[in-house]
Amino acid sequence: MYYSNFMTVTYAPAGYLDDNSVEDIKADIEKVCRYIKLDKIYLETYRSEILIDREKMEKIKALFMEKGFKVSGGITTTVKRTLMGSMCFTDPENRKRLGEIAAYTAQLFDEVILDDFYFTNCRCESCIKEKGSRDWASFRLALMNDISENVIIKNAKAANPKVNMIIKFPNWYDSFQANGYNLEDESKMFDMIYTGTETRDPHYTHQNLPRYLSYFLPRLLENIKPGKNGGGWYDLFECSHEDYIQQAYLTLFAKCREQMMFCFPLLVNLPSYAAAAGAFYDEADLFMGKLGAPLGIACYKPYHSCGERRLYEFLGMIGIPLEPYPYYPCDAKTVFLTADAAWDRDIVSKIKQSLINGSKVFITSGLYEKLSGKGIEDILPLEITGRKITTDTFTNSSFGFGNTGYIKSGGAVTLPHIAYNENDIWALSSALTPFNSHPLLLCGTYGSGSMYILAAPDTPADLYKLPAQTLTLLRGELDLPVTLDCPGRVGLFLYDNNTFILQSFLERPEHVRVRINRAGASIIPLVETRAAGKRLFVSNLPAGGNESAFNVLLMPCRYMAFRIEG
Repeated sequence: MYYSNFMTVTYAPAGYLDDNSVEDIKADIEKVCRYIKLDKIYLETYRSEILIDREKMEKIKALFMEKGFKVSGGITTTVKRTLMGSMCFTDPENRKRLGEIAAYTAQLFDEVILDDFYFTNCRCESCIKEKGSRDWASFRLALMNDISENVIIKNAKAANPKVNMIIKFPNWYDSFQANGYNLEDESKMFDMIYTGTETRDPHYTHQNLPRYLSYFLPRLLENIKPGKNGGGWYDLFECSHEDYIQQAYLTLFAKCREQMMFCFPLLVNLPSYAAAAGAFYDEADLFMGKLGAPLGIACYKPYHSCGERRLYEFLGMIGIPLEPYPYYPCDAKTVFLTADAAWDRDIVSKIKQSLINGSKVFITSGLYEKLSGKGIEDILPLEITGRKITTDTFTNSSFGFGNTGYIKSGGAVTLPHIAYNENDIWALSSALTPFNSHPLLLCGTYGSGSMYILAAPDTPADLYKLPAQTLTLLRGELDLPVTLDCPGRVGLFLYDNNTFILQSFLERPEHVRVRINRAGASIIPLVETRAAGKRLFVSNLPAGGNESAFNVLLMPCRYMAFRIEG
């Protein structure tokens, strides 16, 4: 390995291997390696009816090994002329062909990854007949389980019993079940899994993926198959240089073992992107070994669930570090739940038990609404009225002192209106319209614990508009070892050895107040920083009680990593 703490890898699609001679590929290796150190490549045998013949693939494989690369295989299960190229997996000819491709690839390589087109969206007459009375998600989940076990894995293992089979799960995890990705079962069937961490341009692309997904999803998959989440896979489609490199940042901050840059011919043709990635990895290797295991507020994403889509990632973008699980984190002292949790039929009883045990449980207005009439009122009775309010004015409150100032947001925010019983439940933060107040964050007690209800904006990205004081209050209720006082679009990444990373997603420099939950602490950059003229990147601030505070100047779209001492 070129780096001490991670592997840098890439992927060569079948079309590229088919179109280029071995000599052309050799020249491309030399070109890319001027800019970035690469440890490994996955060579694709099949994609969209292109199959690389054995003789040529053997020569290409030998070339990369001669150049010092580790070499594995890849398959993309697509055909031409269908929506997204998806195969029909009820077609006997497709099943036969796919089994042959799996066997052929396993004969060539001891490790094989499936690119994330391994799903089905087919609604042909055969699929309609096979589906019967089932809904599409149930039918496709069962179908892809069958294909995985009896077509892909069975044929690959028969051809090469020692082959390590990897399934890559894509970035669009809220829709897995709709397209047959069975995260619960396939993660057990395959030897390893892999994570799609592509977020591309977050403003203008149709997927509109919050950048934090590049961190959140690998953490979820790591907790699904601990130690067997092989890596994170990102690309440069529809990306500026900053869009591209921020995917690399977060994929690495999530502790992905392999850093997959899709794909090799793009690195050849866009060398400035390769150079940017290479510069980042050179720097990151200086501190990644100093970070412990990731920490965050426990949150719950049940298998096959969807609710407030991607809301967890938007929360991560406002400085709330999250650690997601596919099971309810019953031992966590603080839990954050979105409407996804409503897929668990026993969620109300689990919330009650956490509260009885003294935990804090944060739920969104969307989850409360889904659980209305199912027992959630027995904990804290309130009503999601169905009315909406739009405002740009907010206030926080302190018990006994009323409102503590009126602050403007970065623009109009539309929220659900919540009706509650005053003095039974307390509004910690409110949104204001003329002559009216509307709760943003509510809190009430149950047993030894506290439950919080957050009014989630209709447009989740409006969380970024909330005033810094409002976001700081929310962060402060989470009992984190490190708390930020700053606007949205600043990320916090915590680790279990008193280290942390700040990441700016802003286009401007920003001063961030960092609060450590103990007196007499100091924060030490893990990579040396120097003053620029008289400008210091880190300075101490006055702090009272059991707290230490610091001002950190974060440059646009950049990160800083720290160790806490004292």
